Amino acid sequence: MTYRSQKFASHAVSALFAVIVAFMRVCPSPAVEMVAGTRLETRLATPTGSRISHAGDPIESRVIAPVFVNGRLMIPQGVIVSGVIERVERVGLGLKHTTSSLGFRFDMLQLPDRAAIPVRTRLLEVETAKERVNPQGVIGGIHPTANLSSTIDLYALPLLGVNPQFAVPMLGIKVLIARSPDPEIYFAAGTELILELTAAVEIPNPGAPPNEIEPLLPSEMAGVHRLLARLPDQRTERGGNRPSDLINILFLGGRESIQPAFQAAGWSGAQPHSLRSIYRRYQCMVQRIGYSMAPMGNLTLNGAIADAEYQKSLNTFSKRHHVRLWKQGQANARLAAATEDVGYRLRTMHLTHASDPLIDNERAKVLNDLAFRGCVPAATLIMRGAAGSGDYHETTIRTDGRIAVLRMNDCQNPHTMPAQSAKFGPHSRRQSVQALIALRNDLIRANPVSLTYNTILGLRDHETQK
Repeated sequence: MTYRSQKFASHAVSALFAVIVAFMRVCPSPAVEMVAGTRLETRLATPTGSRISHAGDPIESRVIAPVFVNGRLMIPQGVIVSGVIERVERVGLGLKHTTSSLGFRFDMLQLPDRAAIPVRTRLLEVETAKERVNPQGVIGGIHPTANLSSTIDLYALPLLGVNPQFAVPMLGIKVLIARSPDPEIYFAAGTELILELTAAVEIPNPGAPPNEIEPLLPSEMAGVHRLLARLPDQRTERGGNRPSDLINILFLGGRESIQPAFQAAGWSGAQPHSLRSIYRRYQCMVQRIGYSMAPMGNLTLNGAIADAEYQKSLNTFSKRHHVRLWKQGQANARLAAATEDVGYRLRTMHLTHASDPLIDNERAKVLNDLAFRGCVPAATLIMRGAAGSGDYHETTIRTDGRIAVLRMNDCQNPHTMPAQSAKFGPHSRRQSVQALIALRNDLIRANPVSLTYNTILGLRDHETQK
């Protein structure tokens, strides 16, 4: 199994444990060891990138999911993990480096009211990012010529010397419909990182979670069981009676409490399908950028369409966390299906997103994001009723068969954490400025000389990596 499909396999268990039993008091104890391989889910506190960062710059990230060892809370949410940027390589003109790269070294853990603890970590993944992380933990950017724009340039630019009357308009149209993606790396504040301990570390006096989450009341549980028992089906459909996502969360609360919670956790809504959104999706795929409010497919639950949709992504259209909610009658209850898009796949002659079959990981993601903003005072896990009993082990779904039930509060004063900024970064510029930058990049990187040079370098790098 790849790391992508198992990234939260062990972490999801501890994350769910935190949500369900965080109300239990754990007495302080002597130092407890966290073994090598323990994973930390964190969020960057400051923006970084191959253009704006330098080797030696300080870097800081905050834990957004608690870490437990044998029932003891080792690292609570909000703990700071700090270090420095070890490596920065910028593409620039493409003469020295064919791709950009970043290397982080997180080596200090600042626990509440305790001295900083030295740690050794390795970056495993940048969540929902187009960049890849190699086994050494170094982030590698995209290749500047491996895209549709460069392919068009490869044919259009030679025509400038033969038939400029045809080539110039062709290149002008290309700027509008197939701009070059930015090969430099940029991560906004709020970007989520998965770190892994590479050496064991002792945590002194692990204690109890600072924010207690109670179990649901017996009267609430009785209502939950009645609601699930009368459901005809607990799986959504995408049309033509084709089964799709499985219900894995139940929210107890109205829109006025659920929407602020998702907003506080850095999730956004979804735009309706339109010609404009189709064009935006196309541009995001060509330019390799994110679409934070991308439309979602129309799924129904027992004939009803979703009344709310939320998603979280970074700098790519191919990956995102997302969840759909369906209101249940007049009750203040909403069933939800949470899944993670991890790439593309071809289905019935059209391109669509491919989802991670381990949907319990996404259930844990939603629980952590909402609960540790202080928006979930009570939660529990329950097994499905007769309508959806049993484990699912299909190609598209693998789960333990349980539903997370969350009672929401008004979330008026959520705990603050670093959030992604939509107003700062390379893609916050005006469209006209982005078009000029894309044209400049074409002239620098997509001319015949640069294309040939980068192709030779790319082949050489490929051979050396064998």
